[in-house]
Amino acid sequence: MKHFFLISILLLGIIVLAGCDSEIGSIAQPSETSQIQEVSNKEIQAEILATATHASIDSSGGKNWDADLKDDGVIIYPELKDANDETVKFEDVELQVDIEIWTTKRDDNFKEVKDRMIYSGSGTIDSWKDGNFMFDGGIKVSFDDIKSVESDSDYGALFIKIHTLNGQVFEAKDSLGIRIKPE
Repeated sequence: MKHFFLISILLLGIIVLAGCDSEIGSIAQPSETSQIQEVSNKEIQAEILATATHASIDSSGGKNWDADLKDDGVIIYPELKDANDETVKFEDVELQVDIEIWTTKRDDNFKEVKDRMIYSGSGTIDSWKDGNFMFDGGIKVSFDDIKSVESDSDYGALFIKIHTLNGQVFEAKDSLGIRIKPE
């Protein structure tokens, strides 16, 4: 009798566990009449870019990007920032960046001002990573394209304008200056 009772309990446990093990459930079917609103990546990125309030710029001078040992130019890292000065992290949309490099001089009040434009051009960025020197982004500007002369200082002033998808333009100046000649 004891064995019968134990066997009955054991069988009951197996039956209960077997019932719990098969949770198939039902599969939902989409409604044919509902109007699903899909959002494109461009729309998502436009919302992200709409949080931008200003731009910033960094540069690294004297970079070599070909096979020889000679410095080829500078790399510019344009970045969009939000109201908290945090990077606006957009992806997979191309933004135009206008670039100007100027020599500088001192005015009558000894304030540094633009002198001669020695480079004007544009490039594109397609991710927030292009504004961060830790990644392989940035925009390359060749020393061959920067029209400095022997008497110019080794550094100039860098100005950028980043154009967003909704037509906004954010400007920035590199506060440290940019190398305009190879070392």
